[in-house]
Amino acid sequence: MKFVCFVDYEKAFDRMDWKKLMRAQRRLGVDYRDRRLTGNLYMGQTFIVRIEEEDSEAGIIGRGTRQGCPLSPLLFNIYIQEVLNETLDNVTDGVAIGGRLVQAIRFADDQA
Repeated sequence: MKFVCFVDYEKAFDRMDWKKLMRAQRRLGVDYRDRRLTGNLYMGQTFIVRIEEEDSEAGIIGRGTRQGCPLSPLLFNIYIQEVLNETLDNVTDGVAIGGRLVQAIRFADDQA
């Protein structure tokens, strides 16, 4: 039995697990100071919603990337590659194309 899993990157971009990102950066050899900078930028974020001059209680943002941040696409690529590596670990199936085994196909903001 064969399965295909489709991932919509647009939705995954907002669901990124920061702890997994930090582990991936450590595994890739990213310097501690740079990892700390990334953690300070993303982890522990809060937000307040203002409606007609009235502020809501502060909420905590628990995952995802910052829209418009130039660092976000790079961090997301590191993260999604880590997820893909974990998913395909010990998987030997795929599609043979030109004598090569293809296990993942990426196009624009989707992956299969």
